[in-house]
Amino acid sequence: MDVVLDLWMSAVYNDPQVQGSEIGPVIYLRNGSGNPLVTYSELGARWGLSKATVSRVLKKLSDAGYLSLMTFPGRHGNVIYLQNYLSTMFQISDVMIDKEEVAMVLNIKLELPAEGNQPEVQEPVTEHEVTISEGLCCVSKSHIQIILEKMAKLLTAQGISCFGCPKSKYKLSPLSDACGEMYIHHTRDVSIRRMELTILCGDDRPVATFELTLSPCRENSMRRKN
Repeated sequence: MDVVLDLWMSAVYNDPQVQGSEIGPVIYLRNGSGNPLVTYSELGARWGLSKATVSRVLKKLSDAGYLSLMTFPGRHGNVIYLQNYLSTMFQISDVMIDKEEVAMVLNIKLELPAEGNQPEVQEPVTEHEVTISEGLCCVSKSHIQIILEKMAKLLTAQGISCFGCPKSKYKLSPLSDACGEMYIHHTRDVSIRRMELTILCGDDRPVATFELTLSPCRENSMRRKN
């Protein structure tokens, strides 16, 4: 009960200073970073428990429907969202939390397979009609399709059905570096690309616009992550 109470007291919702809080009520330990990612070691030290016990407790709470626990690979850590928080505290409908949406908001890279080494497709993949502006040769057509499939799954769940409409078209164009300075001031990697993805209706009428950020990463051998 102490753990549950601490989680509820640490929940932050729709605070522009806390990443991911616009998606739903996220657990933030108020460490000044603005990032809700947390490790089992940090939670163990906070609660006086071992990492194994923290893992078991959070899994039990997740299975019971008290929270949504999202674990990301590597050293990223975990993100915890409370369930039934909005309906209890504000009498408004609770929201569905999507892991890929959280990854996008927190800028956790989604790894794309290397060219010529694509995984076997287990489900039919929709080929989207995409127009790519000059200057975006850094992104291959196959990777563009993978990115669109991930976005389609996420945005369809949010009520945007254009990705399932055969009349929809997509235009990918670069955004100027000047526009992106406030987003990428933490890095000097000039290979980062910011792009605008516009969804067009059948008559080429724009109906929605999204911003994408792509950057290559080096881990032993060159692999592209997005």
